[in-house]
Amino acid sequence: MHAFILAAVVLATPTPIPAATPQALPYPAYGTPAPGAAVQRPQPGVPVSITLPQAIAIAAARSPVLAIARSDYRLTQLSVDLARTGLYPNLAATASLSRSFGSRGGSSTTGTLGGGVTSEGLNATLRQFIFDGGRVINEIRQAQSGQLAGAGTYQRSLQTLAFNVATAYYNALQAESATTLAVQVVHQNQVQENLVTAQLRAGTASRVDLATAQLPTAQARVALVRAQGNQLSALAAFANQLGLDASALVMPINDTPANPAASLLTQQKVDYDQAVARAFLERPDYLSAQYTAQAAAYNVRAQRAGLLPSLSGNASYGTNSTTATGTDFRTSGSAGVTLSIPIFDQGVTRVQIAQAQAQADIANSELDESKLTVELNVRQALVGLISAESAVGQAQAELSKASEILRATQAQYRAGVTTLPLLLNAQVGLTQAETDELNAVYALRQAEQTYLFALGENDLGAASL
Repeated sequence: MHAFILAAVVLATPTPIPAATPQALPYPAYGTPAPGAAVQRPQPGVPVSITLPQAIAIAAARSPVLAIARSDYRLTQLSVDLARTGLYPNLAATASLSRSFGSRGGSSTTGTLGGGVTSEGLNATLRQFIFDGGRVINEIRQAQSGQLAGAGTYQRSLQTLAFNVATAYYNALQAESATTLAVQVVHQNQVQENLVTAQLRAGTASRVDLATAQLPTAQARVALVRAQGNQLSALAAFANQLGLDASALVMPINDTPANPAASLLTQQKVDYDQAVARAFLERPDYLSAQYTAQAAAYNVRAQRAGLLPSLSGNASYGTNSTTATGTDFRTSGSAGVTLSIPIFDQGVTRVQIAQAQAQADIANSELDESKLTVELNVRQALVGLISAESAVGQAQAELSKASEILRATQAQYRAGVTTLPLLLNAQVGLTQAETDELNAVYALRQAEQTYLFALGENDLGAASL
C-alpha cells in the first residue's frame, strides 16, 4: 500500500508563471459565489494583454496625474513669455469725447444750464525702457531657469508614473502566479488526502491520519481564496495606474526569462560611485533643484536692480480740439527720456532683496537635500538589487533541496520507516520553497525597477516634453 501511495504523491513542480489569459476559476473558489466582483470589461483602444512599455505609454496618455504635471510645466513656459514682455515697447492709444456744462451767471446756484463745452481728442503714447539696472534681463533668466526646473519636475513625474506602473505590473503578475501556485497546492494536498482516504477504507490508516491529511487541504483552500482576492485587487490597482476603470480587462504579459535569476536590465549594474555619477547627470529632479537654485539667484539680482537708476524713452502724438464746439483740431507730439533715481522707497526694495535672498538660501538647501536623496536612493537601490539577485539564487537552491527532501521522505515512507505527518511536512516544505522562489523572482523584478528609478532611467521615452 505504501508503494501505491508513493506513486501517486505529486512531485515538485516548477514555479508557475502567469498564463496569457486569466484562469477560469469561480470567485471565490469556495463559498458563496460572487461573480460580479470578478467581472472585467475590455476597454476601447486598449489591448487585453500588454507589455510593460505599452503599459507605461498608456498611462502617459491617460493618467490624470501626468496631465496635471504637464499643465504645471506649461505654466512655467508661459512665465518665460510673460517675462519677455518687459523687453518690448508699450504702445497705447486713447480716443476721448466729452461735453461739460456750466450754469448761467457764475455765482448763481439755481440758474439754468447754459452752453456747454465739447472736447475731442485722439492720442498715442509710446514707452520703451532703455536701462533698468538689469531687472528685466534677470527676470527673464529667472523665468527660463524656472522653465528648465519645470521640465525636470515634469520628467520626474513621468518617471514616477512609470515606476508606479511597473510596480503595479509586477504586483499583478506575482498575484496571478500566486493564484496559479495556490491551485497546484490545493491539488497536491487533495491527492494526498484522497490517498489517505483510500488507506482508511482499506484499514491501513486511522481517522487521525485522515484528519492530518485534511488539514493541509483546508489550509490550501484558504490560501487559494486569499490569492484570488489579492489577484483581483492587484489587477484593479494596475488598471487604475493606467488611468482606466478598475474593472478594465487589461492583463500584464509575463516578461520573466526562462532563468528567473537573469536580469532584465539592458545595462549592467555598476558600482556605487559610478551609479551616483550617472544619477547626478540623469536624475531630472536633481537637475530641477539645480535650476530652481539658479532661478532664485537671478531673482536676487532682479530685486537688487531696484536700487539702481532706470532710464526709459517716451513719445506721444495726438490731435485734440481747441474750441468750445469741439472743432479746430491741432496736432501735438513729444519725445524724450526719463531718468529715475531711487532715493528712498520706505525700505520696500531692501525687504524684497532680503526675501529673495532667503528664497535663494532655501533653494540651495533643497539642492543639498536633493543631492543627499539621490545618494541614498542609489545606495539603497543598488544594495536591494544585489540582494534580490542573490535571493533568487538561494530560493532556487531552497526549492531544489525541498524537492530532494520530499523524494527522500517518500522513499522512507515506502520503506515504512517514517510517518504520514513527516511526509506531509515535506510536502509543506516544498510548497514553502515554491512560494519563496515566486516571491524572490518578483522581488528581483521590483528591485530592477527601483534601481532604474534611482538612476532616472526608467521612463522608456514614454512621453516627450
